[in-house]
Amino acid sequence: MIIDIVGSGSLGLLYGGKLQGAGNEVRFWTRTAEQANKLSIEGFKVIEPEETIQITPDHIQAKPITELTRVWEYSPGDWLLLMVKQTAIHDVIREIGSLKTQVMNIACFQNGVGHLNVVQSNMPHSNIYSVITTEGAKREQDGVNRAGIGETWLGKSSDVHISSLAPMSQKELLRFQGLLQQAGFGCTVSNEIDKLIYRKLLINAVINPLTAIWRIPNGELITREERVVFMRQLYDEALVVYKASGILIDVDVWEQILSVCRSTASNTSSMLSDVLHGQQTEVQSINGQIVSMARRCGLSAPMNEILLHLIEGMQPEGES
Repeated sequence: MIIDIVGSGSLGLLYGGKLQGAGNEVRFWTRTAEQANKLSIEGFKVIEPEETIQITPDHIQAKPITELTRVWEYSPGDWLLLMVKQTAIHDVIREIGSLKTQVMNIACFQNGVGHLNVVQSNMPHSNIYSVITTEGAKREQDGVNRAGIGETWLGKSSDVHISSLAPMSQKELLRFQGLLQQAGFGCTVSNEIDKLIYRKLLINAVINPLTAIWRIPNGELITREERVVFMRQLYDEALVVYKASGILIDVDVWEQILSVCRSTASNTSSMLSDVLHGQQTEVQSINGQIVSMARRCGLSAPMNEILLHLIEGMQPEGES
């Protein structure tokens, strides 16, 4: 089994390292040649509570994304795992666009919504699957630390309008599920992946922008009553939008948000990390999507819209 992982961030290294440790051939595709060279020269570790997986330089396959289509011409992979942020999806699609006539199995790990149709429209013959994960991974100097063992769900979103010549294959999904389970991930194939997508969207919409604005780790959101009150108001506003849009979610998502804050108390959210590093954030695909959903229903989502503009105003010039 050949697995191509696009993105060498913390989740890419976690999944890639453990899949390779389980005996699969893994190829890492990075944004730059420098990133690929660093992986090839130094290798990396996956650090877990019970064990450390060492991926040595002589067992690393890492190349810049610009070389993916050339390699695929003579050695196609079985699965392509898109593990970049949603803000990088268009760049990846541009690089692999010449493969649009291929039938590929593509697993999308992105936060937010809106990206699945972008991938499907540009890769019309591919099977596009959604992946939702609660795995915690923290980048370290020499690799990645599995900071929190979570769950992974696979499925086909109704947002994907199938125009492929190859029908969605449950067999392929089960095969991929088995690979992840063998690699040590708790993994489930879900027929309700949209429910999970919108649950995670809501959790991210409450936690990520507030940690980015207040510059605090996740756990500090719930240490002061004023913050919790604001979180609850933001949550309630999104619930009204969800109800008007016909989106069903669990009744205990508010408790799940508080639980995430507790279980990831020391974590820096991805949005806060982006702000601190002067990088483009995913706020448009998270809070921006809730604002767009509200408008389509003839409603407004003023709190989400304010957060959207505040975060976009913190991004570097030309990055919004």
